[in-house]
Amino acid sequence: MKKIILLLMLILFQIPVLGEDIPPRGIEMTKETNPIFWSYLEDYSSKLKEAFEDAKIFHLRGWGAAYEFILTRDGEIKDLKGSVFQNDYYDRKIKEVILSVKPSPFYADMNAEDILIDVYLGYQNNDEVYINVGFDIKYNRKSFSISIDLDK
Repeated sequence: MKKIILLLMLILFQIPVLGEDIPPRGIEMTKETNPIFWSYLEDYSSKLKEAFEDAKIFHLRGWGAAYEFILTRDGEIKDLKGSVFQNDYYDRKIKEVILSVKPSPFYADMNAEDILIDVYLGYQNNDEVYINVGFDIKYNRKSFSISIDLDK
């Protein structure tokens, strides 16, 4: 009898799939622990890298600039601010590259209204894309970092 009641409860009160949350401070967030968020960041990084490669920007090796912003659930960039500076020309060009890439809306299973992102685009001795997750004390929240280096 207990098994039947338990089975009926499971059928009637199904636990919905809740998706994926951003873990609290102190809990590591990796590709393995948060594959949905990571997949979103990888897709966005690919679009940024393609736009950066296509941009015709005068540069010297070692130049780089970064912008931080809030990315909303519907793919809107808000509060864009420079966080790593090179020079007026290069900073403006990097800002144009970032704004030229329209982020996708969050995937359905991403349980967040917005995320804090810092995007770095630079020219180094390698061709790499790095995704990192940290904690930003200024905003008191997790911060996602995308660094794209080109070897051109």
